[in-house]
Amino acid sequence: MSNVIADQLGFVRRQAVEYVRTINDSASEIIPPGLKNNIKWNLGHMYVIHEKFAFQLAGEETNYPANFSKWFDPGTQPSDWNIEPPSLSQIIDLLTEQIERVESVLSSKLKEEIKPHYKSSTGLIFSNVEELLAFLIYHEAMHFATIKNIKSIIDSLDS
Repeated sequence: MSNVIADQLGFVRRQAVEYVRTINDSASEIIPPGLKNNIKWNLGHMYVIHEKFAFQLAGEETNYPANFSKWFDPGTQPSDWNIEPPSLSQIIDLLTEQIERVESVLSSKLKEEIKPHYKSSTGLIFSNVEELLAFLIYHEAMHFATIKNIKSIIDSLDS
C-alpha cells in the first residue's frame, strides 16, 4: 500500500508487535499498582478496535475471535475476566495477521466513503476509510506508549 497513512499504521503496529515479542505471558498479565489494565489487555484492545475501525465500519468482513469483545472492548478490564484469555503469542499472531489484512483488503479503498458516516464517542466524524485508518494510528500509538509504560513499571518492580 503506497499511502502515507497506511504505511504509518503498519509501522506503528509492527513496532508494537516487535516490542512485546520478548515479554513472557505471565508478565503480560501483571497489572501495576494504580492501573486497571495490563499489556495483554492493551494488545487485545488494539486488535478489537482495529477490527471495528478498519473492517466493520468500512463494510468489510471482520474477524473477532470468540470472547474477544468480552475481554478487550472499551470499558473491560482483566479483573473482570472469568475465562482464560488467549496467550500473548496468540494475540501477537492475530495482530500480525490483522495488519496484513488491512494492507491487502483496504489498499484500494482508502478514499471510499463509509455509510453511514461514523461519529465517535468524542464527537469525531469519519467519512471514509482513510480517516478511519488515520484514527487508528493515534489509537495504536497511544496504546503502544501505555504498553511501554507498563513494561517500565514491571521492570522497576523486578529491580
